[in-house]
Order: sequence, then structure tokens, then C-alpha cells
Amino acid sequence: MSEKIDACCADERQDSTCCAEGAKTLVLACAGGSNVGQVANNVMLGVDRQGYGNAYCLAGVGAALSGFIESAKAGRTILIDGCPVACGKKAFEKYGIEPAKYFVVTELGITKNHDFSQLEQETQAAMDSIVSKL
Repeated sequence: MSEKIDACCADERQDSTCCAEGAKTLVLACAGGSNVGQVANNVMLGVDRQGYGNAYCLAGVGAALSGFIESAKAGRTILIDGCPVACGKKAFEKYGIEPAKYFVVTELGITKNHDFSQLEQETQAAMDSIVSKL
């Protein structure tokens, strides 16, 4: 079972020390409009289900919500981008967050496109590769 995130970690009003004690592993992923964005998001959910960390909201970091930023800074983060555009990585860099582990789905041999008919197979391939590196 994956560790649970304290309610204060997602609360924008919390102070910066909310999650500092007993830092959590947070898994954040691209959920872009291509197959690899969806694969990244699916892998985040799979990593959560397998207990490697807790799925967390990359959009909250990108939207400059302080609670999300502070939680990502305080926790151990696994960041999964879909492609070399690296939206997640750029959001992290904007706030000085360094992920403990960083993956790009296209670097795992999956070609970016708008064909969603192979998501299950592409997700499994990416999942296998990423979990082997955690």
C-alpha cells in the first residue's frame, strides 16, 4: 500500500514546513494531448498502485499553487514527462525543484503521436522500464 499524503500537503494555505517532516515520495506526470502524455499519466497511476509513491498534481505546481510547490520541494519526487518538450521539468525548474528520478517516455522507445489505440501496450512498456529504475 502506498504511503498517504497528509491533507495539509495539498492545502495551498499550509505553511512551508507542512510536509518537511517524514517527506513523501510524490509521482508527478505529464498528461498532455499525445499518446506519450497519456502514457506518462498512466504510468504515474501504475507507480502509485504498486506502492512506489503517491500520484500528485503537476498542474498544481505549474499553476503556482504554493502548497503543491512546497510539497514537491519537501518530498522525494519522481517526474515523468511524455516528450522532450519537458513541460514538467520546466515547471520544476521554475520553482527550483529537483526530481529524485526523471523519465521521458519518448526516451523509452515510444514514438510521440496522436494514436491512442496502443496506449495499453505503450503504458506497459514504459511502466516496465521505469519501475526497473526505481
